[in-house]
Amino acid sequence: MTAIQLRAELTHEIDQYADNEDILQQVLDFFRSLTRKKPDPTLMSKEDFFKKLEESRQQAREGKVKSFSNLDEMHQWLKTL
Repeated sequence: MTAIQLRAELTHEIDQYADNEDILQQVLDFFRSLTRKKPDPTLMSKEDFFKKLEESRQQAREGKVKSFSNLDEMHQWLKTL
């Protein structure tokens, strides 16, 4: 179905309730909830980012790192996670 066809079908469905303010409000609220941006759980503050970066550097200085001699070795390790 094309966007134009979907829009026409949606308009047709909504028009059936054009006189019912409660239903139209519910539909409008629902549409807005679909497009509302949800917080990205992967985002962090600048301070948290630099703290995490420093922790990683400290782990590297302490030798608490994983290294691989080739790509296949890395892929094998990733499969175990």
